Amino acid sequence: MKTTTITCFGKSVSVFEFGNDTNPTLLFIHGNSAHAGFFIPLIRLLEPKYHIITLDLPGHRQSGAWKKEDFSRENFALLFNSVLDYFNISQVDAFGFSMGGLILLECFDLIPAIKKIAVVGHPPLRSVDDMPNAYVLTDDVSLYLQGSLTDDEAERVYNAVIQINDQQIKSEIKEALLETSPSFREGCLLMAQHVSDQVARLNQFSQPIAVIHAKDDVAIKLEYLKKLEINNLWGQKIQIISEGGHFIIYENPEELAAILDHFYSRI
Repeated sequence: MKTTTITCFGKSVSVFEFGNDTNPTLLFIHGNSAHAGFFIPLIRLLEPKYHIITLDLPGHRQSGAWKKEDFSRENFALLFNSVLDYFNISQVDAFGFSMGGLILLECFDLIPAIKKIAVVGHPPLRSVDDMPNAYVLTDDVSLYLQGSLTDDEAERVYNAVIQINDQQIKSEIKEALLETSPSFREGCLLMAQHVSDQVARLNQFSQPIAVIHAKDDVAIKLEYLKKLEINNLWGQKIQIISEGGHFIIYENPEELAAILDHFYSRI
């Protein structure tokens, strides 16, 4: 792994590079209140065949926090374009996990280098009105977009969304929830309230799109995903991971890696 620091909006952003840069490049975008380190189990499986770039999003782990007003599709596009320019990358396939999927689908059309797109843990949206149909919006799930969290609230989020029965993983995820800048969750809430028509923009995109769903994801409604009409949906269906929930990058990286490799390696 190589670590690089770039600057965007006057804040440092930590960027991590894995694998041989002569291989096809993948851009990984992590979820809300996570960080790039959570991708390691998945990266280790894909690293032999791919050059992988990921980063701590603003307000996470090693990256400085933006103001909540800075969270927009244009600014995320600027961030990702800056990362790709730094590495002189003209073509990249992208993967977004959870809120990283929402961010990716908000700004992909502003990033010329992006080709294939895959998302897991995020349902492509047509407007904010889709959210009650796409997400399971309980009070505890909604805490995921609350600014500051108490330890009790982080526990409620974990039990409502993550539900992995492993105390070490639980400790790591709760730590990430508590250390993430409140401005990220507040900024993403603002962005979600003004979400663009992601489905329409995907339907104007010429490249394949993979929408992946973990069978036991309690936050996303599979019924909504199955009703989506996306012209270039890979395989003409939602890709279902047979075992695992919302935090699939930890629960079942093997099956997720196999799907991503099949998707990205097909011409």
